[in-house]
Amino acid sequence: MGVTLTVIMRSLIVAVAALFIQLDASLLPHAAPKPTLPKVDERACPFEGCQFGRWTVRQHVSLYSTWKRNRTLVGTLQKGQVVTAITGIHITFEPSEIRVTAPIEQYGLKPGDRVFGYMNVGEGFFNAWFNGSWVDDFDGSGVVPGCARNCAATLVHAGRVEWWVQIAVDDKVKGWTQQTDRFDGKDALGE
Repeated sequence: MGVTLTVIMRSLIVAVAALFIQLDASLLPHAAPKPTLPKVDERACPFEGCQFGRWTVRQHVSLYSTWKRNRTLVGTLQKGQVVTAITGIHITFEPSEIRVTAPIEQYGLKPGDRVFGYMNVGEGFFNAWFNGSWVDDFDGSGVVPGCARNCAATLVHAGRVEWWVQIAVDDKVKGWTQQTDRFDGKDALGE
C-alpha cells in the first residue's frame, strides 16, 4: 500500500506541475509597484484583432512629428490613401478606477478593493494594478458597465488614455497620429 500511495502522490505532483506550466503567466498577478504616470506602453495595439500594416484612410488625418507633447503638424493624409502603420504608443495619463463589489477569487479580491485599469488588450481584458500586484491580462468581464450577470465590480471612473500610431507613406516615415478611428485595416477581425 505504501508503494501505491507513493506512485499516486508522484502522479498527482506531476499533474499539478503540468497544470501550472499550462497557465499563462500574463493572467497571474505578480508583485509590482503602482506604475508612475504617465505610463507609456511601446509597440501597443490595444484591442482584440489590432494589427499594424496596410491601413486605408477613411477621412482626413493629421500627422505630427512625434507623439510627445512637443509635436508639430507635419502633414495631412487624404481619404482613400493607403499607408503603413508601423507601431503604436499607448499612454495612460490616469488609469480607470474599479471598485470590487463581490469576491473575485482568481485575483484574491474582496468587496471594497480597488483595481486600476491601464491599457485595454481586448475582449474585456486589460492591464491592471491592485493591492501591490500587476496583471497583464486582467479579466474585466465582471465589471459594470458591460457586465450582464455575475458582476463583481463597478467602474468608478474611466481613465484618460491616448493611442498614437506611427505612419509611413511610400516607405518613408511621415509622422504620428492619434486619429486611429479614421482608418480601415487596423482590425484583423473585421471592420
